[in-house]
Amino acid sequence: MYCHRAILLAGVACAALAEPSYAQDTASETPAAISINDIVVTARRKGESLQDVPQTVNAVAADTIQKLRINNASDIAQIVPGLSIEGSSSGASGAFGASSGLRGVPTFLSSNASPVVQFYLNDAPTGRGPEVTRTLFDIGQVEVLKGPQGTLRGRSAPTGAITITSRKPDLDQIGGFLNMSASSRGNMNVQAAVGVPIIKDVLALRVAGVVDQNEANSVTSINYRADPLVRNEAVRATLLFEPTPDFEAQIMYQGAWRNSRTFKQVAKFGSSTDEAPITASQRLGITDRPDIEDGNTDFIVGQAEWRFGGQKLNYVGSYRRTRSNTASTQDAANVLPGVEYYQTAISDAKETSHELRLSSEERIFDIFDYTIGGFYDREKSHTDVDGVAQFLTGAFGRPGAPVVQNPLDRYTLRTAITIDPIVTEKSAFASLTAHLGSRTELSGGVRYIDFKRRDRVTLDLLGGFNALNNPTRGLLPCSALGALSPALTGAVASPVYTGAPSVCDLPIAGRQLQNLDRSKTFKPLLYNVSLSHKFTPDFMAYGNVGSAFRSAGPAIGITSALTCCTQAGGPDLGSIEDLIFHGQERSTTYELGFKSSFFDRRVRLNVALFKQKFDNFFFLTQSTRYLAVTDPNNPLASNINSSEFTADADAKVKGIDVELGFQVTPRWNVDLGFTWSKAQLDDALVPCNDGNFDGVVDTIVPTTQDFIDAGVMVARCRSSESISRTPRWNLTVQSEYSAPLSDRTDAFIRGNFVYYPDNPNATQIMVIDKYSLLNLFAGVRDAENGWEISLFANNVLNTQQVLSVNPVAPVSAGGAAAIFGRPQTDYFQIGYTPRREVGLLVRYAFGGR
Repeated sequence: MYCHRAILLAGVACAALAEPSYAQDTASETPAAISINDIVVTARRKGESLQDVPQTVNAVAADTIQKLRINNASDIAQIVPGLSIEGSSSGASGAFGASSGLRGVPTFLSSNASPVVQFYLNDAPTGRGPEVTRTLFDIGQVEVLKGPQGTLRGRSAPTGAITITSRKPDLDQIGGFLNMSASSRGNMNVQAAVGVPIIKDVLALRVAGVVDQNEANSVTSINYRADPLVRNEAVRATLLFEPTPDFEAQIMYQGAWRNSRTFKQVAKFGSSTDEAPITASQRLGITDRPDIEDGNTDFIVGQAEWRFGGQKLNYVGSYRRTRSNTASTQDAANVLPGVEYYQTAISDAKETSHELRLSSEERIFDIFDYTIGGFYDREKSHTDVDGVAQFLTGAFGRPGAPVVQNPLDRYTLRTAITIDPIVTEKSAFASLTAHLGSRTELSGGVRYIDFKRRDRVTLDLLGGFNALNNPTRGLLPCSALGALSPALTGAVASPVYTGAPSVCDLPIAGRQLQNLDRSKTFKPLLYNVSLSHKFTPDFMAYGNVGSAFRSAGPAIGITSALTCCTQAGGPDLGSIEDLIFHGQERSTTYELGFKSSFFDRRVRLNVALFKQKFDNFFFLTQSTRYLAVTDPNNPLASNINSSEFTADADAKVKGIDVELGFQVTPRWNVDLGFTWSKAQLDDALVPCNDGNFDGVVDTIVPTTQDFIDAGVMVARCRSSESISRTPRWNLTVQSEYSAPLSDRTDAFIRGNFVYYPDNPNATQIMVIDKYSLLNLFAGVRDAENGWEISLFANNVLNTQQVLSVNPVAPVSAGGAAAIFGRPQTDYFQIGYTPRREVGLLVRYAFGGR
């Protein structure tokens, strides 16, 4: 029913975009003149028609990027069904921190795992996520390759790869463009590029840049006067050298800078008695300060190609350095009005990659094509994290009389975490394609990977003091209280709370909760086999099977000893070490599909069925309670904390991709995309909220003694729940219609529509309602696409829908709520659809663009 409703809504949207006017078609327009142009992609590391590639590929050309105002990587998710990218309107990120996902399989940032979707810029890997390509500018083409990647390209990725290619310099003529847009929300994007031949037909330079400023999620705080702001700036310089027709080399430098000031959005669901409710539509937070991010990236990519004797030798090398400073607010429940404290993280990451491959340009014996090569990648980073573990008595005034104030460092236990991973990957790969006649193609590829990672993690609990009233009312000095009780040994007079009544400071010794140095080596052998046959020039069927591999670094932020009490003589609570360190993830994917064209290639229909099986999928649980043991000698003094754990869990996925394109007239086109997937755990044992420890999820809140009696630090349950936080399917539609105003000017209207059904996967507490987003553009342009002036409107229908909900109400870190006797707040952290905005876009291009 939902599918039929979505298709109906899509049809209404397309009809609203434009109605074809056949009276304007000239007599010279023959069917051949209005056929769909072939889209050339490099999914298999060579240029070929999209319809000839036996796998699911979504290509986003440069003109589409311009026309639909795709300014950052997350916008791609609005036009490619089944794709989710951090910050996208699909709601795949928000409170849960998903960086990217495809076909219902997510990557979660906090899982510290390699991405399920690998990003590339000019064929070089860009790290764990889309950070390097967060802002898109001067782009030639984006290709979304669905299915396992790794035998032909860089790193292994189980669900796909996104390749982004920047525009190359023009060796023949000067050219460039200027693109400016601004909206009613105060969002501004300015892009520009210029290319200059230095030595005609031999050496050319292209320089491009962008400034993008926006209000992020549009959330402000009721407790702090500041507008949210995200500012991205980037510059790219590309030098192309082509001394002969058989050799070319290109080097690109890209520098990017990002600053942001944002607030976590919260809302209340149900009744509230303590404060006025905040609804989702108000787009409000409650923290007293914003979250801050400041970072920059330097990225260099070198490419060379030499063609000789019917062969081709290619090299791709890259160097990336990313530095970032973040400060995240920790008083999420606003227990301390007017006061804020932070968790800070300082990170510095470096990555170097090299790839060398030899391939055939001419078939061997008129039958075989081959590719062989090697790949090397090394990534090293260092991160320091500092945050509050616990507020002690005295942090907020004299013992027994807490007051709202900035917490005193002397009476605060802090955690200091350092993470130093080194990941090295070496691999050799080869593929062979046999052209069995003119219609049948059989190809196979393998990649042998030598993967090593060393993870060093330390988690230190820094010392502090617990203030207490002198039990002798000053008759004995603090230093003598040890005679009354061994627990008071070491007490000293408080240098902060002097005078009467007498206050003593009891030292809390610092200790190291984790000191881990683990090295792992994996040597997987990956494969891919593909068979395709063209029954007609316009109909191809194919089948694929391929494997993939991933690794994960240690999970951080678990403020607890990993094993408890076996060496201290206390109760044996087992271990949660398997939730910190992980093995290797392996997966196998099967895909059957066809690609077809009809009516002189004016209609394109591509369909693919897929099935994927994961062994040890890196699954991120919903927020789960656990016993945080900071003193193995006294587990009863432990706190109950919550965390989203990463578990190694078997999983299975199945689904369908559909792509349908219509060239209705030479001036009207419609493109639809549909993806459905069911991705779930395969009866896996994962951490869960099970208050009576019977193996079934419940709402019972266990005590410290309950955990000790059960002999566990975290409960575990068998589960077949969804591994995705996104809806099972979604539908996208793009359409454009143009009409001539004169011989040199066209008017146009274009739009992008995306529909999401009800989503029970985002949270355990509610079902996210169905919703849709519609973006429209209308304006005039040069018939040769040299300039354009248009008005645009995003979220035209003003859709207001909650997209994600943190299933556990946020509480302030450090136990401040308990100190002030405040009950747990009934606020929930949420993600929400973007605001409606209207704006103006002006673009001018000249020469070799």
